[in-house]
Amino acid sequence: MRILAFAALFGIALTLPPAAAAQEAQEALKIGTFDSRAVALAYYRSPGVLDEMVGEMREAREEALAAGDTTRAEELELKGASLQHLMHQQVFSTGSICNLLPKFEEELEQLAAVTGVLAIVSKWELPYSMPDLEIVDVTDEVVSLFEVDEQVAAMLVQMREQDPVPLEEMLYDPEH
Repeated sequence: MRILAFAALFGIALTLPPAAAAQEAQEALKIGTFDSRAVALAYYRSPGVLDEMVGEMREAREEALAAGDTTRAEELELKGASLQHLMHQQVFSTGSICNLLPKFEEELEQLAAVTGVLAIVSKWELPYSMPDLEIVDVTDEVVSLFEVDEQVAAMLVQMREQDPVPLEEMLYDPEH
């Protein structure tokens, strides 16, 4: 009797769709990716961004020099050169833009809701995804968070056609 009951239950279980089939019936899981080079370029070339960054460091350096604090002035010079190197890694290579994204957390959350993605990540920092995961390029949408002039827009078009410089080739050059 138990064998018949088990067989009946097992037969019913075989006719029910497995969890994977039920998940396939739902909408595909989506993740949004962006080209971090484009986002960095759009951010840094937005009106006032570089002027503010450079202006604050220049002012602090001048104050340090006026106070005779050459050590602090040298630290600020190094910070400026380091920041420029970081920006080069971000715009020309695949350097992380994790220092920029927290400023736009709310906008990215809204973008995720509008596009139906579960997460938004740099396409350069997604080394693997399951084959059934849908990848949605949201680069244009992220770039649209910034004010982009015609020159930057043209640069963004060219950027799509160029591979990033390998990060390990982005060596520090104090002359640039």
